[in-house]
Amino acid sequence: MRRQEDLARLAIGGLMAALLPSAGQFGPAAFSSSFVVIPLAIIFLWDRSSRLLSASLTALLVLRPALSLAGMNLPLYVIAISMVASTFAPLAFRRFEALAGSIIYLMITVAFGFPIASSIASGSISQERILFLAILGGLSGAFLNHVSEARDFTVPFGTCMVMWLFSFDYPLPELQRILLICIFALVLGIGAYWAKAADSDAVLSETIICLLVILFGGLPWFLLLLAFYLLGGGFTRYGYAHKHALGIAQSRGGVRGYKNVYSNSLVPLAMAILHGIYGSDVFVYAFVAAVATANGDTLASEIGETSKSQPRMITSMKIVEPGMDGGVTPLGEAASLAGSMIIGLLAAGTGMTGSFGILVGTAAGFLGANFDSLLGATLQRRGMLSNNGVNLLATAFGALAGGALWAVLHIISSCTRVINSIIFIKTL
Repeated sequence: MRRQEDLARLAIGGLMAALLPSAGQFGPAAFSSSFVVIPLAIIFLWDRSSRLLSASLTALLVLRPALSLAGMNLPLYVIAISMVASTFAPLAFRRFEALAGSIIYLMITVAFGFPIASSIASGSISQERILFLAILGGLSGAFLNHVSEARDFTVPFGTCMVMWLFSFDYPLPELQRILLICIFALVLGIGAYWAKAADSDAVLSETIICLLVILFGGLPWFLLLLAFYLLGGGFTRYGYAHKHALGIAQSRGGVRGYKNVYSNSLVPLAMAILHGIYGSDVFVYAFVAAVATANGDTLASEIGETSKSQPRMITSMKIVEPGMDGGVTPLGEAASLAGSMIIGLLAAGTGMTGSFGILVGTAAGFLGANFDSLLGATLQRRGMLSNNGVNLLATAFGALAGGALWAVLHIISSCTRVINSIIFIKTL
């Protein structure tokens, strides 16, 4: 049974790899899609185990002409990379342990997807964009293949949608630099995995975030996130025996999963992408504030839980048990302030911001971390939000606070310059 499923998967991948480069040459999207759908229908009838995969790829091919009627373009080369990620790559994945399998999955997707997509694009888009999308498809495909049960649906659709989201026109570095960034991100992730600070799914998640943040923001932007990852992982082990004895230590020995990575990094990632597209400084300060919030909150939790003083509920100031959602201590508040300030100082030190960055990062990060505690004391305790949901909303609040503080400081600075100019003119 397994052998027939593998043969069917290879047949789907082989047929699409052979037909898709020619399909784009046969006129309208509807006709070119039907050119490939017919062989998929035959395989659908032949092998029951691969029917969901055949149906998913068929749906993508049918979706393409439907979207073209609405004036939207789902590129055929994106579907081709999704095909590689859902047919050839999974065959190697299950023959290795999770992290090694994920890396091989990525390599196969890029090795096969890049030339097939290049053949389909025929010079209409740059090789750099195709490589970037192939890497993004391989990373997201490996992640979805590991965490999803219905992978024959989620992998083709998920990878296709992720790549389509980033298929618009924006500047990219040369091929070699894109590869170096990907390798750099993977090496950092593997290091975190060996240090038992992250599991394999978190490694893939961090690699995706690293790749996107560096490409849209730059290396200094990722250094701020990296500082948060390192400090968070390090202080998770701070006083771990004491926290474990109280029953409030992080599970799995402090190893972080993909949910923790995304809940703390999605907002900073969005700010980096928006800055790459629009170039406004408000997104720089919003990014700094979001990372400062995540760092301040993590240090407040991990250090504050070791405090000898009893925590108090942030909403009522009543004494509560250690580890309770919404509980704060003077030590935790000091750690939150220090963690936020560290990110602000790094932002200024790396040249991302001026001295404003220190103030914005410290103030907005501290506010965001306390907003996290407020959500924990209210919505999380009522079961309306999970810890990851609280983290996501808190970083969003921190980003908004950072953007608002930047706007206020920018207005004050502009007004000061105008007043100084008027005074100077009057003295002439």
